Parts: sequence; structure tokens; C-alpha cells
Amino acid sequence: MMKRTPLVLAAAALLAASAALAATVTVLVQETTLRKRPQFFAPSAGTARLGQTFESEDAVEGWYKVSRGYLHHSAVTTKSVHLGSEEGVGGGASVDEITLAGKGFNAQVEKSYGAKNSGANFSAVDALERRSVGESALLSFLRAGGLLPTGAAQ
Repeated sequence: MMKRTPLVLAAAALLAASAALAATVTVLVQETTLRKRPQFFAPSAGTARLGQTFESEDAVEGWYKVSRGYLHHSAVTTKSVHLGSEEGVGGGASVDEITLAGKGFNAQVEKSYGAKNSGANFSAVDALERRSVGESALLSFLRAGGLLPTGAAQ
């Protein structure tokens, strides 16, 4: 029995150390792609949506490894987050406001920019934001242009 005690203690210490390295990451954008590898052009492993949480180790080169793939640090936070309803996230901010804030925008920045550029027509920007390109079309484009990083899926 005495010979097992150090082994049990070592296993418990190892388990506690690995738990201490774990972090909960929360998605802060409306939608982000989980990747099969820690690369922007890696194949998709699924989608994560605003407010979803994942257990992960610390970020390595900007990517969190989670159970379903990899998430880029720009789309998540390890800070404690309170997400409310779709209309009110984090105490009164809308989902769109949270998404813009993650990109460095807020209502004041947008208003200031609009005042300085009163003749600006944002309809082209709005149209561009509504566009979507499928993953297979994107990979074809990258292949044709020789833009796939070394080791990426062909």
C-alpha cells in the first residue's frame, strides 16, 4: 500500500497541473470557423457561434486547440463573459455592437467617421458584407493562385 501512495500523489499532481493549464474560451463574434489545423486556410472542422464556450489549453501561436478543432484568438476570449439575449449582450450591447467592438469599432467611432465623411455611400460595403464565398471556391482560388501555405490541404 505504501508503494502506491507516491504513484497516486504523482498522478493527482499531474492531473491538477493539466487542469490549471486549461482555459475556457468564449466566442465573441457572431460566427467563426473551427479549423482542422491552426491555419487560416486549413479545412473547416465546423462552426462556432457567439457565446459558445470551449475548454482549451493556452493559445499556441494565436490558436486555441479545442475538442472540435482550432479557434483563432481574435474570435474568442478567456475572460469571464456574461452573454444575455440576442438583443442585449453583456448588459445592453447588441450582438452587432459586440462584433464591431471586437474589430475595434463602436457607435462613437462609426458616428465620428460618418460625420467626417458625410458624403460617403456605404451601400457597396453593405453589399460586400452580404456576400459569401464557399470553402471549395476559396480553396480553388488559392490553389489557382499558388497561395496555399506549405502543408495545407490540396
